[in-house]
Amino acid sequence: MSNLKKYIERSASALKENALKVYNADFMNRQTEYTVASINSRHDLAQWVKGSDRDIGGFSDVWLDATKSGHARFHGYISQKLPEDKRFKRSGYAMIRTCDPKTNIIGDGTWDSSLFRYLALRVKADRRKYFVNLKSGSLIPTDIYQHLLPIRTPGQWETVVVPFNMFTLTSNSVIVASQPSMASTSMETVGISLSDRAEGPFCLELAWIKAFNSDRTFGECIRLPYTAEITWNTDFARLDKKN
Repeated sequence: MSNLKKYIERSASALKENALKVYNADFMNRQTEYTVASINSRHDLAQWVKGSDRDIGGFSDVWLDATKSGHARFHGYISQKLPEDKRFKRSGYAMIRTCDPKTNIIGDGTWDSSLFRYLALRVKADRRKYFVNLKSGSLIPTDIYQHLLPIRTPGQWETVVVPFNMFTLTSNSVIVASQPSMASTSMETVGISLSDRAEGPFCLELAWIKAFNSDRTFGECIRLPYTAEITWNTDFARLDKKN
């Protein structure tokens, strides 16, 4: 398929999606939810990429495949064995993320997180230390906003929620001294990584990722006093329509 034909197809899809948004919009109310990624079949995995330290000569393995229910399974083996290149002093990481956005006739394919307060992920994970990663418009390709993925019920499906304003800017997994605000109107990719550098296997399943507002928030604005804001212990039944 030619690049021009792919561009036309992306543009047609984007026009259709935006037309539906306008048709269904309630201009008196804020948006309550936006699906960033949903994995229900092997076909959906084509929108994701994977990587590990093996890409730079390391020895960790990573796989991304579909479970029987069609959700994503991010799994593999973390190796602490150093690459032969003596410049590397540590090793042992793996990651998955959505593909880079592609331009179309109405935009650059990014999405706007400023309309929402929280990022939610439906996952089933082991006891390892995972991070959720966001990439927004930046001139530095290694700039990634990260937050620990707080798993509370290992081995069971759960909805993990992180406020967008809690993410920290990192570069090559090192926290950046200055912390500029995230370019929230041009979000490019979202992903999950493992870099605890503990030798051994890992496995995390992912059903979806959503941006959302609670009844008390409108993006970065709070509609009620701060003390009434939603907490991570809230029942997220509204989001948990299905695994």
